[in-house]
This record gives sequence, structure tokens and C-alpha cells, in this order.
Amino acid sequence: MQGMARDVALSLVIVILLLPLFASTVSASSGSMVTAGSGGVAVIGLPGHQGDTISFSSLIHNDGDSSGTVFLLLNSSNQTYAGEEIVIEPGSSREVVTPFVLSEVGLIDVYWEIISNDSLVSENLSGHSQISIEEPQELYVDILDSSWTSDDGLEISFRTILDVGRSRDVSIELIGNSGSNSQLLQSFESFLTPGIRHFSLSLGSPSISSVSIRLTPIDWISHDSASDEIIVSPPEISGTIEIISISPEIPSAGDIVSIDVLISNTGTDKINSGIVRLISSASGIVLAEMNSPSLQTNSDLSITFSIESWPSGNPVDIRAEWYSDFLISEFDNSVISNNVVSSSSSEIPWFAISIGILTGILVSVAMRSASRGSKKSVSMKKTKKVDKNENIDISSEEKREVNCPQCNRALLIPKTYSGKARCAPPCSTEFQVSPEETMKNDEYEIDDIEFDEDSSNEENESDLLVSMSKNDLLECPSCGQMLKVPISKRPATARCPACGSEFEALVG
Repeated sequence: MQGMARDVALSLVIVILLLPLFASTVSASSGSMVTAGSGGVAVIGLPGHQGDTISFSSLIHNDGDSSGTVFLLLNSSNQTYAGEEIVIEPGSSREVVTPFVLSEVGLIDVYWEIISNDSLVSENLSGHSQISIEEPQELYVDILDSSWTSDDGLEISFRTILDVGRSRDVSIELIGNSGSNSQLLQSFESFLTPGIRHFSLSLGSPSISSVSIRLTPIDWISHDSASDEIIVSPPEISGTIEIISISPEIPSAGDIVSIDVLISNTGTDKINSGIVRLISSASGIVLAEMNSPSLQTNSDLSITFSIESWPSGNPVDIRAEWYSDFLISEFDNSVISNNVVSSSSSEIPWFAISIGILTGILVSVAMRSASRGSKKSVSMKKTKKVDKNENIDISSEEKREVNCPQCNRALLIPKTYSGKARCAPPCSTEFQVSPEETMKNDEYEIDDIEFDEDSSNEENESDLLVSMSKNDLLECPSCGQMLKVPISKRPATARCPACGSEFEALVG
């Protein structure tokens, strides 16, 4: 018994003596994780706003003889976050990081701990940190201005505003709208710092009626969506032209006339350089033209033209035209001239006067032919005299047509008339006409015809000059001068004091 007791006691002594050796052997063959540096954890990404992701980081050193793995475990408000497992070689130090999402606003406690499944971990590699979470940052966009020209297209100026806090990545989209249709005009990403930033973009010439700008946060949140919209319209090229003065105010044919023209840009885009012309509306002849410079919007320019020879007529209709790449504007003006003397400010009824003159000529010829019948005789072989008036009366009822050599207007005159004829106003050209043989032969053979001296060409010409009116005033058919011949004294022969012409004054 005593021998057995000694053996047991000896074994215990041996075990006790060898136990430190075994403990030293186990410790040397595993990793030993301790803090490196000042210890604890560092919080990366503060100040933080709701919705942001921050990081907790700790620097760990492996003080053991073999490699080991560790990770950082976070816990807050019953939510757990585990970071990536990191391998640390013996004698090395590594950073262990775990991301943490800020889902609340205010002051929160976060508990942290370094965990290893194959190594010893120092007791001071755990603890807690308190952090403050701010409200989400505000993001705004304001469209400042837009311009749309033919040369530069549509340009948009806008600004972004980021609230105080962290710098942010945003996506910027510019969208064109036309009714219910929309198109993406431009899209890009931008890194914004807190404060205001200005942008200016060219968008070409799309077929749209409005532009909207939308900003979208990238990997962060904002309270409201940032957007703005502006109405746009394509450039409008329009202008006006106006004749503002004429000197002299009542010109005569052949005068040198000065005309002031005003051109104005009333559109939303500049008008390129071009030509301004003055044209006779009646003939289409260009009376004068000048080059016009480019004209900015809401501006005007006065141009003075000099017409070397004013055209004939009354009134004279002229047209001012302004051309650039196309016809910008035109302006018509009717100018009263000194060509005809008129007793009334109203428009002269040339057509009615012409018809009246022709009717008066026919009536006058018939009356004078009847009154001279006794002075004109014809001797015949059969000793029978025939009045020449009979042939004239028969002929005077028939007309023939002649054309004015100046304006080619068709005029009706008696077939037997020979002498000068005058075209109806406003032409009034005098020209010579020859008679047309229309003598009628009955059963009598005419040997000879004798006329008195008062049947000469001069008398025929005076027979043609006739003027008619329905009041005491009427015009001289030669010069247009207004004369007073009482209706009670008509028909009568009147002499014009201005030109000396004699004419028949009739009622009609």
C-alpha cells in the first residue's frame, strides 16, 4: 500500500512539473490577436446623414506564432453588422473594417467587438462608440435662363445647390418635352461639393416646347427630388418695314425724290444682312435698292433712298421690300403726284371720264355736222345735188378702233375723222390719225365734192375736244385745269385760260 501511494504521489509531481511546458507548447502554435496602436475603433465618414454608410475600423496585430483570422462585429438597436474576415500573418498588423448604415436620425450607441475563430483575442478588443446622425442633405436645381438662336441652337443655364455636409455624386438629366412625348437631350454625372455650382449647356435644335432638368443622388438619399422645368420656343425671325417720309411730299414726274425707310426686328432672333428695295407697283421696276446690315432683336434702322427720276402717274404706287435669307416684310404706299390738277381730294374716276369724253365727241360731231349741212354741197352729173352731210351722218354712226402709240390703249373714233387724237388720262398722249374711206355711192355718180373752209382738219380737231360734268365745274380736256361753266349755259364753247384750248362744254 505504501508503495502504491508513493507511485501516485510521484506521478502527480511529474504532471505538475510538466504542465507549464504543455501550456507553453499550445500557446506557441496559435495566433494571438492584440490591438495595434492606440486601440479601440475609428469611425470613418462623419459627419453622417440619414441614409449614408459609414465604416468602423480597427488595427489588429497578430502576436502569435501562426496566422489567424479576425472580423469586426457591430451591434446597434438590435441590428448586427459583420465585416469581412481578415487573415493576419504572425507578426503582422491589418486593418479590420465593417460598414454601418445610418438608418436613424439623432445620437446612437454602437457596440463593437473583434472576433476570431482560430486565435486568441485580447480582452481590450471590444467596446462601444456613440455617433450623431444628421438629417438627409437637401439638393436643389434652378433653371436660370434659356436662349435659342439659329446660329447657336438652344442653350440652357442652371445651377445646383447642395446643403451643408458631405460632397456628393449626382446624376444630371436634361429632358425635352413636346406634348405627351419626351426625349433625353443630355445625361451625365457630376461630383458636387456643398454650396452652389453653375452649368451652361448647348442642346442643339430639338423639336420641343419645354426642357426639364432632374438631379438624382448616387448612393445617398435626399428628402425631395430635385427638378425644374422651363418653356422654350424656337427662334422667330420676323420684322417690319415702313416708309416714314417722302421729300418733296407731292413730287412731280422726273423729280429727285428722297424717301426714308425704317426697318425693325420684331422677332426673337437676329436678322442677317440683306437688301432693301423700292419698287414701282405698276411696272415692277426697281427704283432704288440698298444693302441692309444684320439687325439684332428689338432694334431698328433708318435708311434713306434717293430716286433720281420720279415716275409719272397720279397716284404713284410704290412698294418697299426687305429681303434677308427670304422676304422679311413689305410695305405699300400710294404717293399723290403733281401730274394732274384736281379740284377734289377724292380719287379721280378716270374710267368714267374717258367714257364721257368719247360720248361727248360723238354727240359734238353729230351736232356740228347737222349745223353745217347747208354750207356743204356736191355737184353731180345728173344735176342733182346731194348733201355731203348725208354721207357724214351715216359714217359718223360707225366707229373704228385705233391704238395709242404710248400705252397701246384701244380708242374708238369716227371712221371719217382725220387729225390729232388724245389718249384718255392718265396717259393723255396726242397723236395723228388718218381718215378711213367710207363714202357711200347711191345710184348717182358723184363728179365732184366741194367743202367750205370750215371743214378743214383744224375744225375737225376742235370738234373732238369735249368735256362734260353734272355740275358747274368741269375739266379742260387738254390740260386738266378745273373751269367753271354754268350748266344753264351749256352746250357752249369754252376756252381754257391755262392752255388756250377751245372745247365743247356739255352736260353729262
